[in-house]
Amino acid sequence: MAATAAATILSSGRFYALIGFEIHVKLATNSKMFSASSAAPAQKTNSQVTPFDMALPGSLPYLNRACLEAGVRAAVGLNCQINKISHFERKHYFYPDSPSGYQITQQRYPFASDGLFHYPLLVKKDKLKASTKYKFVDNPNSFVIKQCRIERIQLEHDTGRSIHDEYQNRTLIDLNRFGTGLIEIVTKPDIQSSLEGESFLRELNRLLIKYNICEQSGLETALRVDANVSLHRKDTTPDGSRVEVKNLGSFMDVRQAIDFEIKRQEQLLANNYPIQKETRTYDTNKHQTVHLRRKEDQIDYRFMIEPNLPPLFLYDDNDKNVNRKDFVNIDHIKRSLPMTPFDERKQYLDKYKDFLTVEHLHELLRLDMIDYFRDVMIQLDNNHLGHIALEVLLSDVKSISYDGRKIRKFAQAVSPTLFADIIKNLEKRIITRFSLYTLLTLCNKNRDSTRTLKSFLDEHNMYAINDENELEKLCLKILEENPKQIDRYKTNPKKALEQLHSNICKKHHGRIHDDLIFETMTIRLNPFLHLFRRCHSTTSTPHQQAMMARGLPKRAPIEGVRHIIAVGSGKGICNLFDLFNEVILYE
Repeated sequence: MAATAAATILSSGRFYALIGFEIHVKLATNSKMFSASSAAPAQKTNSQVTPFDMALPGSLPYLNRACLEAGVRAAVGLNCQINKISHFERKHYFYPDSPSGYQITQQRYPFASDGLFHYPLLVKKDKLKASTKYKFVDNPNSFVIKQCRIERIQLEHDTGRSIHDEYQNRTLIDLNRFGTGLIEIVTKPDIQSSLEGESFLRELNRLLIKYNICEQSGLETALRVDANVSLHRKDTTPDGSRVEVKNLGSFMDVRQAIDFEIKRQEQLLANNYPIQKETRTYDTNKHQTVHLRRKEDQIDYRFMIEPNLPPLFLYDDNDKNVNRKDFVNIDHIKRSLPMTPFDERKQYLDKYKDFLTVEHLHELLRLDMIDYFRDVMIQLDNNHLGHIALEVLLSDVKSISYDGRKIRKFAQAVSPTLFADIIKNLEKRIITRFSLYTLLTLCNKNRDSTRTLKSFLDEHNMYAINDENELEKLCLKILEENPKQIDRYKTNPKKALEQLHSNICKKHHGRIHDDLIFETMTIRLNPFLHLFRRCHSTTSTPHQQAMMARGLPKRAPIEGVRHIIAVGSGKGICNLFDLFNEVILYE
């Protein structure tokens, strides 16, 4: 696999990789950046178009304030220097889905630059403990924190969409997307592996959604990424050569494309071939990058200041002479921002410190379950139930969602409210731990969001069997059907009980709690223990309660004696050890 090969190449010490990103983010605004057309996706073809979107003569652009405010929120979140004066430019190129023949952007005069973004490294827990490279830093309660410099953030608009009709051999143009607001985030080449690249993009995506800059779509991410990848020998300095992989649409594509490029470039360097500056694309079917064009073939975009838009002005609280409603106040936006994902995770560790550890939080983060965990905890509001929910998330749900890759589909099918209801019924012993996975799987396959937990339990008869009389009848029937296990119990009680437990679970679809099975089976198989249970009720009489209220008699300890050991004889007495863990019995 390319991932294994890339990891081996980077860990060999002979090469190092430099990776930078150009990230295009679709802004969550109602209208487009330079026109009043709706920016809603998936609408009827060419139904959201104005004269400016069609580049009709005489039509003029005007800036959407919401796009600018979203850009400022991104700049604050990425710790960028915000330039109070910036300019829009025309980037000239011809493409059928861009009728104006240019794109309005901020290539040379962006509104934000020189940022720094910190992100947690999402390495697997077992590798985290075994690796000497990736350790918990500072103290045991912190993540592996990496950082990446941000070169600039610029405002620009999107192009239209080409629809290729293979049957009639023609290409149709849909201009609904043309003019949709974007920000482009350009990073420095500070990423050194595909793991760091994926971790950076996931944390960036969380921040952008948290700050309402982009929407959380049904796909894996709303980002479109161009990755610049270059591999160098350990004893050399970068010479500027790099390969750009265009238009990556998911975190997995980014990671696989980087791994393939590292492997491909290593083979070139090993055979003394230079790395050519080129643009490539990623083939998701073949899991490899494909050549598009050489960098030397790039056209001259002939950047020029956009004549139809004035300079872009921003101000903050220090600018006393500026107080206009049509200007955007940077400090006002800063004060309105919610808590960052990083600070939110620190709050989780403090709020749920009784059961949530850094390792748990790291695993939730790696599997993209942390938002779902937050919503479930809001429904439960109980640390004991939260502990159970965490265990189920990191075992059953992780397995159902295929290592977290389909957690969003699971969250849509099994709402946090439904999941919290399942946890409450599990704690009340209305359902069993053994049937929980089956129940979650059924809920995950369901597409009716209005269904309740009761409807699932009624339809599939998944209520736990808690009645003692019914349970004893079921156990007796299993014992009658398995006489060999009764004989086996005399020589190997543990194995016999495990086999009987498996048989009764299969026959009754896990509707009986484990502890009740073992308890009932042990009573039926052990006459002495059965007699002991009958003679010693767990409910104390009023006389016994009065005696216990007096407390133990105060006696002076015997000098030199630290422990008292109860010694019993007989085969049946050994089973008391399973009943009372606090008393040590020797035969």
